[in-house]
Amino acid sequence: MIKIENLKLSFGDHEVLRGIDLTIEKGQVMVIIGPSGSGKTTLLRSVNLLEHPTEGMLSIGSSRLDFTPQTKPNAADVLAFRRQTGMVFQSYNLFPHRTALQNVMEAQVIVQKKPKTEARIKSMELLRKVGLEKKADSFPHQLSGGQQQRVGIARAMGTDPALLLFDEPTSALDPELVGEVLKVIKELAGEGMTMVIVTHEMKFARDVADQVVFMDNGVIVEQGTPEQVIERPNHERTRLFLSRLNDSVVQNQQI
Repeated sequence: MIKIENLKLSFGDHEVLRGIDLTIEKGQVMVIIGPSGSGKTTLLRSVNLLEHPTEGMLSIGSSRLDFTPQTKPNAADVLAFRRQTGMVFQSYNLFPHRTALQNVMEAQVIVQKKPKTEARIKSMELLRKVGLEKKADSFPHQLSGGQQQRVGIARAMGTDPALLLFDEPTSALDPELVGEVLKVIKELAGEGMTMVIVTHEMKFARDVADQVVFMDNGVIVEQGTPEQVIERPNHERTRLFLSRLNDSVVQNQQI
């Protein structure tokens, strides 16, 4: 189980997260939606500790970190916590001078100290899982955007994380490449991987999510099943966001 309690994060006088409370059960897929600037990506980066919360608590299983304005966890505890999460970025973030296989192996060898032979075997299994075993020796510039993102997913899974975080994994892709990435994520969901996904793909959210969270202005406005939040939202702010999102989709389809 993953718990987030009263999580706050400020940059100077600007409060980006204003007291987030969430519980994510093992095997659950939580999708976070909301307008740009609502704090969605900052929340993921805080859980992955790429940003350090100003205040609050994070826990994964038996690991717990507490944050106050005066104190922060030590570096060893932060590293141990971060190792339990894997993050897939919207801009891929692959090492350009390493092959797909080497990108997937990197954290296993450097962080987990696995022997290279063991890491290679596991990484090939993961590339096979995302349909890219034949691209193992390709460099990122030789791969399509969708293929690069699938390598990113394999890399994130390489360290056997308890939680996978996806930050708008299809936003940088051409429309025809979106499906191949969503297919991999759906398969992971079917296998019981615990995931938190920030996305604007509402159909995908309906299909894959156990819980949908709508965020705005650094707070959770509404949370529930896809049917509750996407189909029958209670809050006017949620309804307005979904209406504008639907209008944008229709306009793009007409162009």
